Amino acid sequence: MGAVPQPDIWLAKPRHFCCQLRQWTFAHAMGSYYALEIVLVTERQTFFSNKGLPPSELMTLFRFSDRAFPSFPSGLEDDPEPYIPSHAYQVSVPRMIERLEIMGFTIPSAKRDLERCIKAELLDFDRQIGSEDFSATYLQVLKKRRRLFQQFTLDRWANSIRRLRALGILHSYSIPEGYTGLTPLQHYILNTADDWEWYQFGLPVSDLRYLIRALLMCSRPDEHVLLDLSELEVAGYFEEEEQPVADASAEALRLGRVCEKILVLTEGRTDTRILSKSMTVLYPHLADMYSFLDHEAFHFGGGTGNLASLVKGLAGVGIGNRVIAVFDNDTAGAIQAEEVRKLKLPENFRILTLPPLKLARRYPTLGPNGALKTDINGSACSIELYLGNAALTGDDGSLVPVQWKGYEPKLRRYQGELIDKRSVEERFLEALGTLGELDDANLAPIRAVLKMIFTAFADKE
Repeated sequence: MGAVPQPDIWLAKPRHFCCQLRQWTFAHAMGSYYALEIVLVTERQTFFSNKGLPPSELMTLFRFSDRAFPSFPSGLEDDPEPYIPSHAYQVSVPRMIERLEIMGFTIPSAKRDLERCIKAELLDFDRQIGSEDFSATYLQVLKKRRRLFQQFTLDRWANSIRRLRALGILHSYSIPEGYTGLTPLQHYILNTADDWEWYQFGLPVSDLRYLIRALLMCSRPDEHVLLDLSELEVAGYFEEEEQPVADASAEALRLGRVCEKILVLTEGRTDTRILSKSMTVLYPHLADMYSFLDHEAFHFGGGTGNLASLVKGLAGVGIGNRVIAVFDNDTAGAIQAEEVRKLKLPENFRILTLPPLKLARRYPTLGPNGALKTDINGSACSIELYLGNAALTGDDGSLVPVQWKGYEPKLRRYQGELIDKRSVEERFLEALGTLGELDDANLAPIRAVLKMIFTAFADKE
């Protein structure tokens, strides 16, 4: 057995991350690199380093308040001046663990993710071993690797990493010539065979943050995690006043929203019932991308005032989902929508009002002056007005009228409400169940509402 090497505390060989944390080894041209290190006072061990900005998953673990300027020996014999990173972030190991676990990257979840990845790897090994396309020598390599994965556990991996850290061997080029004290698992962790395809630090997980959490199992509470971006700042990747970690978190949040359901808030249970059912029938390929507020299941009160309050509350707590609030095209809706629009809502909120309706330009109304046909856009167009002429036509063959009610002094107009809304809704939903009963003309208004919802974020995303 060769001599035990001294700790390797300087920059690691650049590696390239892929989306599943497998890496391919390449020769890198000269450039500027980031480094992720675990630090104890002035002793540094670099775990990751690569050209260009770090993966966004790594950047999301740091905050602007983590900016730090620690001092380290220069590492050069003829340079007594210390190295002080110009742009770095530093977090204690316990605090980094807390952040990761709040994000959901706990040890139990890491073990589950590891099990899923190992299962996939074993299936791939079986496929390759059963193939006739490989030489006998390569098949032996595959079988040996398969046995290693069959015995692979997070605890065994962590014990190997702890030993490697104690030896100061974190990368294959750090192994002293003639040193023979590594186990097969440690050889795989270091990729001493220089395999073309390999998981970073030999840990098959689906997210870089699982790997970071696992590495912190092998760290001490008095150590710190340091992300050094100094070379990138000097190279002009960003300016001193910029906040790359905040930008990375914002971008990760934006990308995450793309996969999450968009929340649709309405004024009441009828609006939700009509919109959700219509979307399911008319646009089934898009329906599962939206989630509607369930007024009935949770006994949530309806009305424009409650909708406005809900929007304010969700914005106030900083909800991450994209949120669409749909107000009626009536007097009460116009007032509340305008008040909410005046607020500085986050970018993931959209405030919509039901669109202007052609049918509503001359619609029958009942009021103090008797029965009149008038433009009810902006004063009496609730969701029921968008259900088509067939649903709006009563048993007597005429359109169900709007009844004028209270006067709104702010807008100097009355608030109107459709008479017998329930019957209009029932006729529409019954016909919608047998789609052939409704022609394009009857479906055009509700399609316009749904398309307004579908394009709510088109100008931003």
